[in-house]
Amino acid sequence: MKNTISRILRIVGTIISFFNALFFFAMKPCWSGISSTIGYKGGDNVILFNLPIIICVLFFVIMIADIILKKFFDKIWLHIIFLVVGIVFFGVNMYIVKNGANDYMRFIWPTFFTCVGLLAVIFFLYFLLFIYPKTVLKENKIFKYSMIVAASIAMVLAICNFSINKFTYQPVVYAVEDKYQIVFSTNSEAVAWVEVGGEEFVDSYNGTNKTFEKVHKIEVPMAKLDQAKKYTVHTKRTIYAGPFGGWLGKDLSLTINFKPVDTSDGIQYFSLSDVHMNIKPATKTASFIDNMDFLVLAGDMISVVDSFDDANFANLVAYNITKGEIPVIYARGNHEVKGRYASQLHKFVGAKGESFYYNFYFDNVYGIVLDLGEDHDDGWWEYYGTAYYDAYHDAQVEFLKEENIKKEYDNYDYHLVVCHIPIVFVNNRKNHESIKARFTEELNKMDIDMVITGHQHQIMIFEPGLITPNEELTYNPNYKENKKYKGYLTDFNFPVFMVSKPGFTFDDDTTLTNAKSQIGFYINASLATNKQTGFYLNSKGEKVEVMNMFYDKNYGTEFTIDMVTKSITKK
Repeated sequence: MKNTISRILRIVGTIISFFNALFFFAMKPCWSGISSTIGYKGGDNVILFNLPIIICVLFFVIMIADIILKKFFDKIWLHIIFLVVGIVFFGVNMYIVKNGANDYMRFIWPTFFTCVGLLAVIFFLYFLLFIYPKTVLKENKIFKYSMIVAASIAMVLAICNFSINKFTYQPVVYAVEDKYQIVFSTNSEAVAWVEVGGEEFVDSYNGTNKTFEKVHKIEVPMAKLDQAKKYTVHTKRTIYAGPFGGWLGKDLSLTINFKPVDTSDGIQYFSLSDVHMNIKPATKTASFIDNMDFLVLAGDMISVVDSFDDANFANLVAYNITKGEIPVIYARGNHEVKGRYASQLHKFVGAKGESFYYNFYFDNVYGIVLDLGEDHDDGWWEYYGTAYYDAYHDAQVEFLKEENIKKEYDNYDYHLVVCHIPIVFVNNRKNHESIKARFTEELNKMDIDMVITGHQHQIMIFEPGLITPNEELTYNPNYKENKKYKGYLTDFNFPVFMVSKPGFTFDDDTTLTNAKSQIGFYINASLATNKQTGFYLNSKGEKVEVMNMFYDKNYGTEFTIDMVTKSITKK
C-alpha cells in the first residue's frame, strides 16, 4: 500500500512538474507583460526585466531535481513536497493565463505541444538505449520490422516531398495603387499564375516562375480585371526542380467571378479591425451586409504573426467575407509586426513591395493606407533595441507631401484613409505625438472624407471642430462623469471612425478571447448628395448606438456625415 501511494505521488508530481516547466516556457509571448505587471517600466532594473527568464530556469531546475531526487530517494515526504510545490506553481501559471495569457493561447499551445513532442522523442531514445536491450522486445522480430518500415516510410516521404496539391487559403484580391494583388496559398511548394481575359500573369521572380513557394501573390492591372470581371488562379506542384529540368504536377485551378467597384450608385464598404483571431463573430457580423463594393481590414487580424498560418490569417478573414469576389484594403496592425513571420507578411497581404503604406484607386475613389507600426516609440523597452520606425514614419510624411504636390486626389470625388493606429488621437501613453501631428498636417490638405482606424478596442468617433485640439480631454459626462483623460486630439479637419471593439454594445466590457461578437462599421456614400450614412453593427445584426466619448453628443444607431462640412449628425 505504501509503495502504491509513493508511486502515485511520484508520477503525479512529476507530470505536474513537467507541465509547469514546459507551459511557462511556452508562455514566452507573455513574458514582457509579466515583467510589466510586476513593475518593470524600463530603466536599469535588470532583475525585474529578466525575472520571467529566471522563473523559467527555476521551473526547469525543479523539473530536473524532481527526476533525479525521486530516482535516488524514494521517500513519501519528498514526493509530497514536490507535489505541493508543483500544485502551487500550477496555480501561478493558471493565474497568469486568467490575467492576460488567455489571449495568446493560440500561440502558447503549439509551443507547449512541440516541447512535449521533443520530450517524447528524448524519452523514446532513452528507451531504445537503456531499457529496450533489457526487455523481451529485443528479440521480437515484429517490433523490429515495424520500426524499420515506419522509419523507411518517413524517410521516403521526406525525400520525395510527397503531398497532394490543394488550395489551403483561397484567393483574396487586394488593391494597391492601380493594381490588384491576388493572394492564395497551396499546401505544396508550387508554381502559380492567374488568367484574366485570356492573358496569364505569373508569380515570378526576375523572369522565372517561382517554383518553391506555398504563398502566391500575383499582380494584375486593375483595368484588366475590372473589364474581365472574372479570374482563374492556377497552380502546379513542384515535384522536382533541378539545374537542367524539372517535373511539375497537374494543373489545379479555380475560377472566381469578380465585381469591380462601381461608384455610380454610391460607395458601399464595410470595415473591421482588431479581430484578434475571433474570425467567427467577425464573419457573422459581415454576413448581415448585403451590398459591399470593397472590404477594409484595418489591422490586427491576429495577435502574433508566428507561423505560415498566422501570416495567412488576414486572408482567411478576407476570403470568408468576400469569397475573392470584391477588392480588399489591408492596413497592418501593431500586433502584426510581431512574430517569426512578421518580416514576411508583405508576401501574404496587400503591400507596396515590403512597405505597408501606399495609395489605391477605385473608379471615383482615391485612397491612402498608412502604417505607424508599433504602438510605442522606438526606445520602448519591450522592443529590446530592435525598433527603428522613425525613419519609416519620415518616409510616409514624404509620401504624403508628394501626394499633395501631385494632387491626384483632385481627380476623384471620394477620399478615404486607412491606418490601424488612430492618427488624430494621442492616447494617455503620449506615443507618436510628433508623427501624428505631421500626418494630420498633410492629410488636412487633401479634403479627406473618411478615415478608418482601430487599435484601441473601442468605438470612437472623432468629429472635427468639436473639441479644442492639443488640450487634455474630458470624458462625455454621459459616458464617464467628471473624469479627465490624459490624452488629446491633433488639429484635424476630417471625420475619423474607430472600429475595433469586440462585444455587442458601445460600452460593454468583454475580453478578446472567444469574443461572442465583433463590431464592424458600414458606410454608404452618395457622391450625388455629398452625404455619407453609416452605422456600427454587431454579430447579431443589430445596429449599435454610439456616443462621442469626449463630447456630449449622441449619434444614435445610424448617422449622416456631410462630405462638405465634415459634420456628423444623428440620422
